[in-house]
Amino acid sequence: MGKWLLYLLLFALAGFIREYFFVNYNILLYYVYYPNMEPTHLSDFLKSFEDVPYATLYYLKYPFTLLWTLLFFLITHFTIKHLAGQPFLLRVNKLAYLLVLTLAGLSMLYGWLVNQRLDQDEYTLSRWLMGIAQSPIICLILLASEKLIQKQSTL
Repeated sequence: MGKWLLYLLLFALAGFIREYFFVNYNILLYYVYYPNMEPTHLSDFLKSFEDVPYATLYYLKYPFTLLWTLLFFLITHFTIKHLAGQPFLLRVNKLAYLLVLTLAGLSMLYGWLVNQRLDQDEYTLSRWLMGIAQSPIICLILLASEKLIQKQSTL
């Protein structure tokens, strides 16, 4: 039970820090885009980005998103490794993340090639998929399936 609680708290902490980072990063983007606004609620750790051009800040969101996705992948990987211990599920985890990232990338690429913009339904789909990748959803599904795999093998 202690390991479950540890990984649950790890996901909660990662989710909280991720949300805090991106909310504050979006506030920074707002203040850089509207330079006549005085940044009143900007976190100290982002003040060093105030002089960075808006386009650079905007496109930096993509590498930041990938870094957070990598972090959630690693947490999921170690959670499955320590709680389920089935190498098959570790492979499925890699495939699941690869599939989600590929679908999100293809959706963005389609939106860019067809609409010449990244603010249509394809962008919404991509953000939704990345939200799955940056959450414990994949981990929970795989842990639940581990219980089904064990149950089926005993029949």
